[in-house]
Amino acid sequence: MKAQLFVLILVLFQSFYTEISAQYAYQVGEELQYQLYYNSAMTGNVTAGEILTKVESTKNTGQHHVVLRGQTKGAFSWFFKADDTYETWINSQTQLPYYFRKRVQEGSYSESKDVQFFQSTGDIKAINNKNQDVRTYKTQFKVQDLLSSFYHIRNWDFNNIKNGHSFTINLFMDDSVYQIDFQYIGIQTIKTKLGKIECMVFMPRVLTGAVFADDQPMRIYVSNDNNRIPIMAESELMVGRARMELSSYQNLKYPIRFTK
Repeated sequence: MKAQLFVLILVLFQSFYTEISAQYAYQVGEELQYQLYYNSAMTGNVTAGEILTKVESTKNTGQHHVVLRGQTKGAFSWFFKADDTYETWINSQTQLPYYFRKRVQEGSYSESKDVQFFQSTGDIKAINNKNQDVRTYKTQFKVQDLLSSFYHIRNWDFNNIKNGHSFTINLFMDDSVYQIDFQYIGIQTIKTKLGKIECMVFMPRVLTGAVFADDQPMRIYVSNDNNRIPIMAESELMVGRARMELSSYQNLKYPIRFTK
């Protein structure tokens, strides 16, 4: 099971609604850290790894630079070791990516790719640094990369969303544009190590295959406050079960809304 799965879960946490809010949900300096857990008959319940995301400033005041690093850790590394870094440069006004960088080291497998987005024309240039292969793509959609989606969709307006509502996002990943459907389930208060948090609950529809046995295997819990940050995700896999939970945070734009 690749560490990229957990990065995808993180992105799916917040790829949701269709209208942008006037208020940005994050700011430069924000850091979010997540613990990843895996449970199976072979491994038992183990801490699988951690993810850290940071929002950084750039010399260009119209951009945000976001860095995500995901690593396996502890006993899980005996079965599978990964150290992945993702970076994106985002237009701070449109919330669309200019550039995406992916560096993956998972066991003996490694990957180094850069993607350049020309949002005004719908052109995408993807570079495989290992073999210098350069490919271009054309899309009619305004697309996000694997990481920019996480921050872009946090700015959507959730105020009028209703139970059972479904919607779609456009995501460029692994040389293809995917349209991923989501369904809003409702509000639920969940207990975490940080405290009790009221969350909006979503279920994405994913492709079945080597990782997921069901096309809706995942529940995603997003804070029902102005931050709209992913708090927890739970997913049934082909083998075992994965869970991801917010473990710490710094420099949030708004206070997390804890409940008693």
